[in-house]
Amino acid sequence: MPFPAASPDFRTGRFLMAFFWGLICAAVAGAPVLSGYTHSTAAGFIYLFFAPICHQLPARSFFVAGHPMAVCHRCTGIYAGLFLSSLIRFDNDPPLGSLISLRLFVLSGSAPILLDAVLPYAGLWTNTPLSRTSTGLIFGVVLGCLLVPGISEFLHEAPWRRLPVASHIKGDIS
Repeated sequence: MPFPAASPDFRTGRFLMAFFWGLICAAVAGAPVLSGYTHSTAAGFIYLFFAPICHQLPARSFFVAGHPMAVCHRCTGIYAGLFLSSLIRFDNDPPLGSLISLRLFVLSGSAPILLDAVLPYAGLWTNTPLSRTSTGLIFGVVLGCLLVPGISEFLHEAPWRRLPVASHIKGDIS
């Protein structure tokens, strides 16, 4: 039985994901702003946080206030897609009913980013900031559409809800 999208746990999961990815997007865009306003220590921590995740090449990053963003074009698109997908409200169940449709959904979101990354090496395509950002955005939306129901289901079926509550905590002391 599919997890009900209108449940409080689904709304909580969507809110938590939107809050988390919103903070990540704010940090990505905030690092160059902080650098521009001489808050280099705070900006340095943000750049350092994203360094293991992204190559942060200035030639492949957007610039804000004269400084590169904390992540590249593609990662910017992925984080924006994750944030946008967490804002999507499913009226009914998430649109992924069968395993085949789930696989096609994942393939449709993964193929563009994979092709955009690999085809330049074959000399068949030259990626641009727009192609890197848009394929990252597509991938992020697909990933987010899978993460929000997953986190919501985890909250609904959380392991801590299955723990027996001691009778003395409830007030039933015998």
